[in-house]
Amino acid sequence: MKPSCAPSSDSKRDAHNFAIGSDSFAPQNQLFLSYFFAWYRRHQSVDVRYAGVAMAAGFGTVALCLLIPQWLRLTGCIPSVMEITVAGIAGTLLATLLYRTLANERAKQAAATSLAGALLDANRECMSLIGLDGRLLRMSEYGACLIDADSPAQLTGAQWLSFWNDANSAAAATAFAGALAGHRTAFRGLSHTTAGRPKWWDSRLTPIKNNAGHVVAVVGASHDVTNQADLLAELQSKNELVSEMEAHMPLVFYTYSADFKSFHYVSAGCSKVFGIDPHELRHNPTAWLDLVLEEDLPSVRDEMHRIVSQSVEGRVEYRIRRADGSIRWLRSTGYPVRASDGTVLRIIGTAEDITGEQERITTLDKLAFTDSLTGLANRAALFREMEERCAARAPFGLMFVDLDRFKVLNDTLGHVAADRLLKGIGAVIKAALPPDAYVARLGGDEFAVLIGSIAEKAGLESLAQALLAELSRSGRNDGAGTFVTASIGISLYPEHGANHEALLTSADVAMYAAKKAGRNCFMFAGKEAAETIDDFALERDVPEALASNQFLLHYQTIHEPRTLSVHSTEALIRWKHPRRGLIPPGVFVPILEETGFIAEVGSWVLDNALSQLAQWRRHGACNLGMSVNVSARQLRGDGIVWEVDRALKKFGVPPAQLEIELTETALMENPDRAQKVIAALKSLGVRIAIDDFGTGYSTLKYLADFAPDTLKIDRSFTSKLVSDPATQSIVEGIIGLSRKLGIKVVAEGVEEQQQLDILRGVKCDFVQGFFLCRPQAPAHLERVLDLRVGEAAFSI
Repeated sequence: MKPSCAPSSDSKRDAHNFAIGSDSFAPQNQLFLSYFFAWYRRHQSVDVRYAGVAMAAGFGTVALCLLIPQWLRLTGCIPSVMEITVAGIAGTLLATLLYRTLANERAKQAAATSLAGALLDANRECMSLIGLDGRLLRMSEYGACLIDADSPAQLTGAQWLSFWNDANSAAAATAFAGALAGHRTAFRGLSHTTAGRPKWWDSRLTPIKNNAGHVVAVVGASHDVTNQADLLAELQSKNELVSEMEAHMPLVFYTYSADFKSFHYVSAGCSKVFGIDPHELRHNPTAWLDLVLEEDLPSVRDEMHRIVSQSVEGRVEYRIRRADGSIRWLRSTGYPVRASDGTVLRIIGTAEDITGEQERITTLDKLAFTDSLTGLANRAALFREMEERCAARAPFGLMFVDLDRFKVLNDTLGHVAADRLLKGIGAVIKAALPPDAYVARLGGDEFAVLIGSIAEKAGLESLAQALLAELSRSGRNDGAGTFVTASIGISLYPEHGANHEALLTSADVAMYAAKKAGRNCFMFAGKEAAETIDDFALERDVPEALASNQFLLHYQTIHEPRTLSVHSTEALIRWKHPRRGLIPPGVFVPILEETGFIAEVGSWVLDNALSQLAQWRRHGACNLGMSVNVSARQLRGDGIVWEVDRALKKFGVPPAQLEIELTETALMENPDRAQKVIAALKSLGVRIAIDDFGTGYSTLKYLADFAPDTLKIDRSFTSKLVSDPATQSIVEGIIGLSRKLGIKVVAEGVEEQQQLDILRGVKCDFVQGFFLCRPQAPAHLERVLDLRVGEAAFSI
């Protein structure tokens, strides 16, 4: 075990020692000691022992003064008064002098002991007394504690120089040699305690001299600076790391005053990023702003102002022109440092060179938005450009150019020649149009052109004619003898759409119209294109409508014609579009049919209608019936049967109170399939009605095949009842035939009293129409249902 009471330096630190002249602090220390001894003596009491000794010495002096003359026979036997007086004075002086001398010596010893004890008690250092041979004579108790020793005696006799390892022994030996030579010395080093803990120490060696000025021992005082040394090492490591980062990274660290008039600090990276020496920025804080390109300068100044005025983090990307003429992209970030009252004290931040990043972005952008074959903008680039122009709300025209018979050309010429032809077509289109024309290839043989300088039909018409002519001429001169024509569809912003989708759809529809017109011509988007766009938009919105409950049901009552009591209600779907308002079913139901959403929406209608009927039943309308329409698409599978059965059980509605309405067209799409589905539905106990009877395939055969429970006479017959006797006879015949077959009849479209009177006269079973009740929301229908619900509505 190698204990230590003093530090040594390691290989990474230059252990240092220095000699302090022996007289450097002597005058101050001597004055301090003189003052302390004088002060201490004033507080000392009389020492009886020393007083007795002094008195005895005085009496002895008196006796000697009286006896010596007699011994020398210089006087008589009896001393004279003069002799006695002289002897007394001599004795008193001697006694006084002796007492003061003894008292002073004792006071000095006591003062030295007290002062040394007080200093040792107050001292937080490891104190050691070292002999001339380098051995440890004694160590202070506190020092033993610092080095984890059990007691000072544990280390007595140990060789002090052996405490230090190889890295620090030379510094320790030099310091000790200087102390033996009579100088005060000091050094810093690393040593280990008796417990093996490493500690850093600041050590001072002070020589102790005797009266002759010879060194008789050395006092060592070591202060534990381990924490400070660790902090210093950590700080030095961080400083080295920061210095390395600043030296090698294209990054500037800075501290700016809140008014941006001076830099508190600028890192060395300034030379790499701005090409400016940091010292220059400290003398001229705006030198970096002088490098910013003029078009980027406003955004930089605005961001600087925002950081201070709003006390928020800021970031800006901009370009500078360095002294060598090169253009560099930089990104600067600033963070406000706030006082306790919220005011901005200074700005700290970084500036970095992002030129490489911008170049990569530019390259990627070019790859992402460029057609690889023609070098023109691609579809994504066109969409982006169109959205930017739409956001700017500046009118522009869009041409959708589709080559005619290109598949034939591709198959005839081969892919290589066809690709070469497409590249040439791109160049022809650019050459034939104004310089500001934005040309893109959408893929295959489709091209698109944006023109902002000419945004009216007359000008675009002239450009289209010129482009068709140029395409025709260029095809004949391509070396392969090909004849190239194109069909062009044209749309205008904002007339034909407010976004790129609507505009492209309009132009696409117009292009197909041009092909239908014989090719090698152009067409403008018109009403047909607008309607198609609306349909596409609605088709796109259907999933969202289902998810956000935009669909709703209105109900129209069906009445007994004489009492006008409510027999049942028909559920009619509506779409409350968030932008277009309430959309009638005639507009969106065909879209649901075409897209296949009709099954999902039909299931929603069935659930909501039966849920509403169950609620009305709980409020007393126990005999009220509900009619629900089912489309042709729903009849194509067995799903409708399962859905009806599920819904009836879910809401607890008696099957006989549900009537499924089917159109003649739906039935005749696949009569055999329809007959099986109807049979399955009737087996559940629900009723079947044929809607719009008389407008389709009205034949006696399908009345027998399908065996409906109800026929609904179409409103086209009801509207002619008053003015056309033939129609009245047809309606009367339908009612009579139905009665014989056990089929109930509902007349739709009753809008006036005369129609109702005629239907009463021909004994129509039920009536429905605006004259009796318009389709209404459930809440508006409550009063009617509460007051006029008929009894035995389905009695036959």
